[in-house]
Amino acid sequence: MIRKSIQSQRKAVIPYVTAGLPNLDATGRILSALADAGAAAIEIGIPFSDPMADGPVLQKASQLALQAGFRMDALMERLEGWSAMLDIPLIVMSYINPLMRRGLRETFSRLRGGGVRGVIIPDLPRDARRIFDDCRGIGLDLIRLHAPTTVPARAKEVLAQCGGFVYAVSIKGVTGQREVLPAGLRDQVASIKANTDLPVCVGFGVSRASQVNELLGFADGVIVGSFLMDGIMNAADPARSARSALRGLLNGS
Repeated sequence: MIRKSIQSQRKAVIPYVTAGLPNLDATGRILSALADAGAAAIEIGIPFSDPMADGPVLQKASQLALQAGFRMDALMERLEGWSAMLDIPLIVMSYINPLMRRGLRETFSRLRGGGVRGVIIPDLPRDARRIFDDCRGIGLDLIRLHAPTTVPARAKEVLAQCGGFVYAVSIKGVTGQREVLPAGLRDQVASIKANTDLPVCVGFGVSRASQVNELLGFADGVIVGSFLMDGIMNAADPARSARSALRGLLNGS
């Protein structure tokens, strides 16, 4: 379903939203607004105390959500309603520790039972075959990250244990808005595409419509996180802010 949703969109943009900010009721409204604005899928971030791949904006978002009382069980109770409300796939992004608290298999099963279609785990162990097999066995796509520093031998292993789409990390470093995207990004995406038939979506650093348009000239989709979350955290109406920001990215303003 994730692959089909990306491939069916003229402009496939996947927004990232930190769950529980300012609360889970607001998260549901934000998800609905993003779907209404034209998201191809939505990535729901699980707040974590040590988000090592995240830059300042998403670190702050995680901290605020945790301070507001985010609980994984409360999120699980909302997922089925959210997924039934939306006609696009929900993807969960989480560091591995929160997923392990009840056991990975149980957590994956609960996510899938709640309608989640895919999971992104930035700090997967090097050998992720068992996790990939567990996800595939319950119908959950394990979406893998391919960084600019990923060597060919490692890339082959990553792509063999990947579903839904390949997450092409555009930069060396953490998430965050960038004025200019790396010159070698087109070659990185082409290299990935030469070795998989999965869609390739680019994330990290995207912050304006011109970058989205540029990336969609050679990638299948674009993931936008820090730009949206910065607006959400500073808005009186987070859902309205999210809808307006995504429409701007899609419509070129």
